[in-house]
Amino acid sequence: MFFFIRRRRRKRKPLTAEQAAEVERLRIQAKAALPPRLAELAARHGFTYNQVRIKHNVSNWGSCSELGNINLNLSIMRLPEHLRDYVMLHELCHLRYLNHGPEFHALLESICPDHRALARELKGYRLI
Repeated sequence: MFFFIRRRRRKRKPLTAEQAAEVERLRIQAKAALPPRLAELAARHGFTYNQVRIKHNVSNWGSCSELGNINLNLSIMRLPEHLRDYVMLHELCHLRYLNHGPEFHALLESICPDHRALARELKGYRLI
């Protein structure tokens, strides 16, 4: 028998016209910049993925599915380049380990030795 934990979904507050314009600007920038950079990082570190999508998520910078699809939040464009790369490397590591277990962290450590410091720095930013 399976039991599912129902997560409470965070709802986005309605955007002002100014915020909506910023989201669209970020979406255009993200679609132009993030897929080529993800492909470059994947090739450099020996990862292959299926698709990449740019989304406007409420609660995460990125995600990876069992099918090898990577979703990146358009808010990544507001981050410094080194944190953008960290988020993408983090998601690429999920292609091999779909959890945050020891193997995942060992892989991330091998390709991004300062990942703990970067994760702490990332907490200083918020999603829009």
